Parts: sequence; structure tokens; C-alpha cells
Amino acid sequence: MIELVIESGPTSIQMRDVTDRSGVALGTVYRYFRSKDHLLAAALIEWQGKLTRRILSSKRDESDDSLSLVNDFLRRVLQAFDRAPGMAVLMMQMAASSDPDVQQLLQQSGNSYDAAFDHLLAAGPGDDVYYIGLAIGCVLLDAVNRMSNGRATFTEALTQVQGVADILVSTRGRRSGSSRKNRSARASS
Repeated sequence: MIELVIESGPTSIQMRDVTDRSGVALGTVYRYFRSKDHLLAAALIEWQGKLTRRILSSKRDESDDSLSLVNDFLRRVLQAFDRAPGMAVLMMQMAASSDPDVQQLLQQSGNSYDAAFDHLLAAGPGDDVYYIGLAIGCVLLDAVNRMSNGRATFTEALTQVQGVADILVSTRGRRSGSSRKNRSARASS
């Protein structure tokens, strides 16, 4: 499925293309994926997950520079989307989807993205990691969108995303107690 998206883009893919390529019967595909969007979202999450899993499996020690690690992660993410513009288009489609299966997969992807930032920034108690990751994620999504629409080059997108990361990571810890744990308490008050 990933290859189909990369080769021809997400909009032109039909379920029959998937069955022809995979040799799996259409009924079997629908047993596991309730819609084309559900299948496309699963392909996107698998594709994105490769980088996140690589980050999470890497060793990190106290002497690692968090900003360098974050900037390297952002460069890799943008390079991946630059090399596979169909995946960028697919990500924009899935972000706008109201399909509950798609939303569930995107939530899982968001959880692994949060875990990657916790790892890269060596999250500690009372740390701003959740908000840093949220802000960088919004800027990253915008950068991928602009790249996919031809409104930004890879270099422009990378400069902007890393510029925001630079500001956020360098000011980290100057706010009091805004950890992921405290976020739900604030939201409910």
C-alpha cells in the first residue's frame, strides 16, 4: 500500500489496486479495514512509524544535546515527506478525515510522536515537553502541507521548523509545571 501511495498518490488509488498488488481478496481487505481511508491511514502510520521507532530504540544519555537531537529528527521527517510527496498529501487528507478508524490511528501516531519527544528531550517531572512537542508538531504539519502544495521548499520548511524548535527547546523549563500529567488537570478545570 505504501508503494502505491508513493507511486501514484493517494487520490488515484482504488481498493482493487490494493487487492491486485497484494494478491489479497477484496473481502479480506474489508475484514481488516472498513474503508479506503482506514487502509490509507494504516499505511501512513506504518510509514511514519519507521522513523519514530528508530528514534525510540536509540540510546540517549545525559550528555546528548536535546536541540541537536530534535533538529535531526525534524530533518529526517521533512526529508521523508520531501522524498515521498504522495505521503504528504495523504497526511493532509487523513488529518482532515472524520472517519473514526482514521482518527484512532492518528491518535496512536500522536502518542508515538509524544513518546519520541519525551525521549529526545529526556522529559523530566514538571517539564514542558508536551507543549514543546505540540507546538513543533503544529509547525511541522504546516511545513509538510506547504511543501506538498509547492509553497515551500524543503530548505525553507526545515529552516522554519528548526527555528521554532530552537526557540522552544532553548526556553524549556522556564515555565512552571506544565507536564503532560498536569495538562489533563488544567483541561478539566
